[in-house]
Amino acid sequence: MQDDQRPSVRLLALATGTIGGFLVALAVQILLGRMNVDIEAVWHDLFVASTIHVRSALAWWLIAGTALAGGFIAAAAARFLMLNWWPLRGLRWVLGAAMVAGLAAVGQVASEPSGLDAAAHVAANVAAMAAALISACLGAYFAARR
Repeated sequence: MQDDQRPSVRLLALATGTIGGFLVALAVQILLGRMNVDIEAVWHDLFVASTIHVRSALAWWLIAGTALAGGFIAAAAARFLMLNWWPLRGLRWVLGAAMVAGLAAVGQVASEPSGLDAAAHVAANVAAMAAALISACLGAYFAARR
């Protein structure tokens, strides 16, 4: 496993895992928006306990968790496919086409902003995507270092 120790394999696995985890989290955020689960509802009436706050908090955790798991899985798969690149070259094309088709299907169900003001919607989405990017990078790091 001399190829396993090359920094290029680890670096490419880290980059692939970060991007893959971020795209998975983005797809989850779009699907949650389609199901009318608003992530910006946490910032609206902070001191009132309601089920909307619980649903919104669970959405934040779901976005970060899927980014972490997606980053780990994407980095592990990328590392495996890079180390076994010649026998699995056809599988890489199939997996790439499946990912593009999946992102296209999720993009079709993207919804418009909710009834809250646009500034809160944009701020919540940017904050959620920043958290997803950090989580995806952390998951990819754990997969790339082993």
